[in-house]
Amino acid sequence: MQSKQTFMVLALCLPVLLSACNLSAESTVAASAQQRWDSLIAGDTEQAYHYYTDAFQQSTPYAHFKNKLHGIGLWSHAKVDKAECEPSGKRCTVAVDVTVTMKMRGLSKPVDTTDRVSETWVKDGWFSDWRYVKQ
Repeated sequence: MQSKQTFMVLALCLPVLLSACNLSAESTVAASAQQRWDSLIAGDTEQAYHYYTDAFQQSTPYAHFKNKLHGIGLWSHAKVDKAECEPSGKRCTVAVDVTVTMKMRGLSKPVDTTDRVSETWVKDGWFSDWRYVKQ
């Protein structure tokens, strides 16, 4: 009888525990996404590079990454709006509002424009940290 009660308690508590883990994953990946964008805007490409997946880093040397990165100096602000993770807890989609500031011919002041970017972040293993998937 004791084991049946223990099983019932675990069965009732497990969904609550898993949903708490998912909320934690969403806040963690949102923070990582914000830190990556903060690094890009600050021009700290080396720090931003560390947020990319191991597969990306193995196939794209840092020097190549740095030379091919466009937008530094144009990006003026980025704000993570939300992160939603799959039930598996290994993949999340992050919505980021990115603002670009451009000088336009004929206008005395720069113009800001904001667009929503959808990013994919993954966690490769139990002890892995969240990594950005370049698409």
